[in-house]
Amino acid sequence: MTATVPLGPEAATSRHALRRLVRPLSIRGTRQLPAAGAASTRPLRTRWALVPGDALAALVVSAVTLSTGPTLLTATTDAWLLLAAVTVTWLALLGATGAFEARRTTSATGDLRRIARAGVGLAAATPVIVTTSGQPLEPWRVLVAAASVSALAVGLRRAGTALRPPDPVRVVVSGPRPAVDLLLRELATDRRPAFEVVGIHEPATGRELPTTAQRLGAEAVIVLPTERDDPAALRRLGWQLERAGTQVLIATGLLDVASHRTRLEYAGALPLLRVRHPDATGVRRRAKAVADRVAAAVALVVLAPLLLAISVAVRVESKGPAFFRQTRVGRDGVPFTMLKFRTMGLDAECRREELTAREAVEGVLFKMRCDPRVTRVGAVLRRYSLDELPQLVNVLRGQMSLVGPRPPLPSEVERYAPDVHRRLAVKPGLTGLWQVSGRSDLSWEESVRLDLRYVDNWSLGSDLRIVWRTVGAVLGHRGAY
Repeated sequence: MTATVPLGPEAATSRHALRRLVRPLSIRGTRQLPAAGAASTRPLRTRWALVPGDALAALVVSAVTLSTGPTLLTATTDAWLLLAAVTVTWLALLGATGAFEARRTTSATGDLRRIARAGVGLAAATPVIVTTSGQPLEPWRVLVAAASVSALAVGLRRAGTALRPPDPVRVVVSGPRPAVDLLLRELATDRRPAFEVVGIHEPATGRELPTTAQRLGAEAVIVLPTERDDPAALRRLGWQLERAGTQVLIATGLLDVASHRTRLEYAGALPLLRVRHPDATGVRRRAKAVADRVAAAVALVVLAPLLLAISVAVRVESKGPAFFRQTRVGRDGVPFTMLKFRTMGLDAECRREELTAREAVEGVLFKMRCDPRVTRVGAVLRRYSLDELPQLVNVLRGQMSLVGPRPPLPSEVERYAPDVHRRLAVKPGLTGLWQVSGRSDLSWEESVRLDLRYVDNWSLGSDLRIVWRTVGAVLGHRGAY
């Protein structure tokens, strides 16, 4: 038996549960579904509009980097022909690598790879074009031209996506209900959804899926395999969907695995997805440790006047030390003393038990939005995350990193579930995914998942992106209390 739940005005009995799950996806329940056979008729308009910009960029870059004689106003016919040949070659290479295809579900990394391949092709083709034209050219000009035009192509696509985000792909999700619910929850976390779910298919045989996708006007089908599926059945499904022009996406069952850790391999004709282990002790980790200490040392010197002023302000408002020292758990469960500016009164720890009994505590964390123990100066420091600055000393000592999971208390670690101990595989951080994603506004489960995702998918590039996003998180004060 096959159950199909369309997400239109005629939605069936599960409408309330589905609406609760997929509301963040901007599913428009009143939208008129296209007629049967219209799944692939929506124009792919977002990419071809970039052709004039790519052509102009190639023409200007070629004129600046490849010209060795007259300017454009006094250029000879041969010079103009050279520039035109380079421009046409660049457009042809972009088309050959698929840079003009409107892949609404493709990540920015895919765009970078395609443009990079086109740039390498341009660097190889330009000397041939120049030699044919009979004009001398230094090799460095070719490399500069290829790199510059590739960078402009990337910028054009980023700007185009920001100004006019591509429409989400209309999909039907097929699979057992628990797996479907998990997929819907994951889709709901996307800030710019790549998919618009128009129907849910719970198959017993899968034979009606192509008809369902066509009737609902789906452009693609997401298949969540069951134990009853076999390669032959999936292949037949692909043949059936091919007739209607509907794409097939097959879930792997993996969660929170970054693309740079995966690679497609084959056992005969059977595709296998290799998942690489995180780089826990390699050269990049050692480079990160050195960079952490150097950056912390420089920051402490530059911020010394600010640190002194904050110390004075803390001590003037309330008696006691300017710094708060607390035992936290670092990498591999090794405890260390973490430094912060004191933001509470001296009786804060004594009052914690009273407040814990009064407040509802989620998971193992205790956090109050309006904590009566926080001083006026402390509230300002917390709002702008200035109370965290002394942790630069911990980074300099090698106990912490600039980017990493939140440093936990020993009492929290004692209550960890087995999987949560994975957070301790790396050094805790001054900032991290938890901070740029909401900090104290996150639930315990969300915080843990972000930390585990960081540990498993770490890269130097991800650290740089988190540092950049931290600036916006601090200025926006989100979750800072």
